[in-house]
Amino acid sequence: MTTDTRTDIRLAQLHLYVDIHLHDRYLAPPLTLVVAAMLTNWVPVAWATSWAIAELLIIANYIRVYRAFKCSKAAPGDETHWVRRIALAHGAHMLAWSSLVFWAWQQGSFPSLVFIMLVHIGLIALTTSMSNAHLRMLAFDMIFPILALLGPPLLDPGLFNIGLCLLGAGFSALMIQVARQINAYATEALQLRQRNEILISELESQASRDALTGLINRRYFLTAAEQLLQTAQRTPQVLALLIIDLDHFKQVNDQYGHLAGDEVLVAVVNAFTRHLRSGDCLGRLGGEEFALLLPETTLSDAIDTAERLRQTTADLRLNLQGHPVQPTVSIGIALLQEEDRSLSSLMHRADLAMYAAKTQGRNRVVCATPETAPEMRNPAANTASTPA
Repeated sequence: MTTDTRTDIRLAQLHLYVDIHLHDRYLAPPLTLVVAAMLTNWVPVAWATSWAIAELLIIANYIRVYRAFKCSKAAPGDETHWVRRIALAHGAHMLAWSSLVFWAWQQGSFPSLVFIMLVHIGLIALTTSMSNAHLRMLAFDMIFPILALLGPPLLDPGLFNIGLCLLGAGFSALMIQVARQINAYATEALQLRQRNEILISELESQASRDALTGLINRRYFLTAAEQLLQTAQRTPQVLALLIIDLDHFKQVNDQYGHLAGDEVLVAVVNAFTRHLRSGDCLGRLGGEEFALLLPETTLSDAIDTAERLRQTTADLRLNLQGHPVQPTVSIGIALLQEEDRSLSSLMHRADLAMYAAKTQGRNRVVCATPETAPEMRNPAANTASTPA
């Protein structure tokens, strides 16, 4: 297991620990009040009341810390920070309960001894069942109740009390082993869930990505583009679509083979991605055809982007089987109009503009709106040493 994987698992274990302990907000307050009421059999009412008030404030604090952790969207690297913070908050709770042995136990009083030991046996049992998800937190939570369970018999030595101490030690050791075994099973389940999530993510990526270029495929491009289109229509905002097609690509496949054609596609896509913004949506529609959706982009900016893509492609110098190849692209641009009620109408206009670029000599950019922009920008002669 890699270091990153172990860190992810520990963070998942801490989430499980906190999820379980959030139930304390329902159970801990009434248990505190019951124990405080019973303590009045051996200590003054003011002592028991003060302890109950302090413990209720401690409970409120660690519940607040739990909720802060759940809302923090902690990264795996934050796990150590949150373990420390939670250990301090919940450790105060365990210390408050274990402090009963110092001020509530009446030495020589058998009922008092039995009550104190029952409280701490219950604490150890609850800690075993609730804190086993995270071994470090389990260790922090176990320290105080185990010491409190073993302490009273040793402070009043005798065969019976020594027997109680040995019984408490054996019970504590058994509970620790049980907690460790439950932790092993829970960790295995978390690792399995993590592997499943990774597998599902990989399958989703394979379903949405083109295996050769790494771009989103036609299906997912259309889905993403439809969402961007709806956003643009609601806002409203400008939006441009580019349809891009490699020139003479069939000749490359026929002359050099499909592996060489794949090499050209990858080189062109790598060149494209260097000129895109984070919000731009580039996908492979199929074969040598690509689509690029540019949110919040005016026609002038779209033309500039298309020109950069055209020029960066024309600047490529590829060597296929010892032969120089200079690929070029034809690009059609369409700007979102009020009459565009669907993505298909926008794509149709951009597609027509791309075919116009083909018929006008290739290696050029053509706009679908000639009345608002020049029909062609920087038309270039096909000077490639080998058409691609």
